[in-house]
Amino acid sequence: MRIGIHVFGALDDVEPYIALARRLQLKGCSVQLAGPRRFSQVALRHGVLYESLPDDLLALSETQEGRRVLAAGGLANDRVAHRIHALTDDLIQSEWRAAHTFWPDLIVYHPNSIASPHMAERVGCRTIMASPLPVLTPTSAFPTPTVPWRTLGPLNRLSHTVAEQHFTRLFRKPILKWRRKTLGLPERPNSHHAPDRKLYAYSRHLVPVPRDWGPHIHVTGAWWPEEPERRLSAELETFLTDGPPPVCVALADMPEELVHDFASTAVTAARMVGKRVLLATAGRPVGILRSSEVLAVSDVPLEQVFTRADMIFHHGRAATTAAALRAGKPSAIYPVFSEGHFWARRVHDLGAGPPPVKVKRLSVEELAASMHSMDIPCVREKVRQLSSQMRDEGGIDDAVRVIEQLERVRG
Repeated sequence: MRIGIHVFGALDDVEPYIALARRLQLKGCSVQLAGPRRFSQVALRHGVLYESLPDDLLALSETQEGRRVLAAGGLANDRVAHRIHALTDDLIQSEWRAAHTFWPDLIVYHPNSIASPHMAERVGCRTIMASPLPVLTPTSAFPTPTVPWRTLGPLNRLSHTVAEQHFTRLFRKPILKWRRKTLGLPERPNSHHAPDRKLYAYSRHLVPVPRDWGPHIHVTGAWWPEEPERRLSAELETFLTDGPPPVCVALADMPEELVHDFASTAVTAARMVGKRVLLATAGRPVGILRSSEVLAVSDVPLEQVFTRADMIFHHGRAATTAAALRAGKPSAIYPVFSEGHFWARRVHDLGAGPPPVKVKRLSVEELAASMHSMDIPCVREKVRQLSSQMRDEGGIDDAVRVIEQLERVRG
């Protein structure tokens, strides 16, 4: 079976699909993974066939201006919207070249890979939409994770449809033009591109499966990469060994202009409550915060270090949220993107962490209070319970089983 996997997003988005590709290869499938160029070495380390896609659009989406335009559906800034159209065209042309060369029997695609259903139409293959976040499937149980509210009541279901339309508006023109010119298809699809199956790579213990979802929708649990533990640097190993477990503050994805103040506030708050701090900077400048109780490291294998932390502060992307809980450590989320608000609410509602941390104008006292709240025994017990439940889920095994069942139905 030839399986094309298309993903576009940050490392947290891409790594689960690398893990899926690797597992499918071990099951005897021929797999091609297409994703942003910047993650090609990560895929290579796992022995996955990887087609690098231009990541200029990803870089633009990480800027303040790019985020504003994307959030507004392209209505806020014509100049940036035009730039997004040009970068989108480059991206989907590269993605199509990869798919055309490989000619898959099945395409598994991330929600951000908006051109994948159109490619499947041209190839004539089946599709599976796979996501680490409960998007693109309307439900009355909760609103779309892209809004900052816990519930919209009777509008919950409608919010999913509106969010999907809002997201696709910006890319509509380049996609329809590309369909006609490159794929040779009618500019407007004859029908909605509904996938044959949907896979959601998060825990049902974090978000219970809605009753109004059909049997073609599967919540599998998170997809964990299988790789040996990395050898930590001598400095990091010594810091983790020669003292009590530290507060781990992961600074990836935080706007650079906020990093220094947040790191300084976290260090001061930790000192107030008698804790050490490990700053996982992801290359972001934090200034001179070094002491015997503080260590700032750029390259940190988070999943490996989380198990040795006392508690965790992170941005709230799906994979990092799952990794922190799987490690059995309380976590506080400072939302950077909309999904961070969603996971922060879920973690707090389940009693496994404090309310979302507001990064702007955050006081030392507020951050110290978050640390105190994560030390409460009932919170730590709830996290241990969730960790055990998440480890018992099928994850990639369940995802592979759904893919194999779909192939048998085809046959």
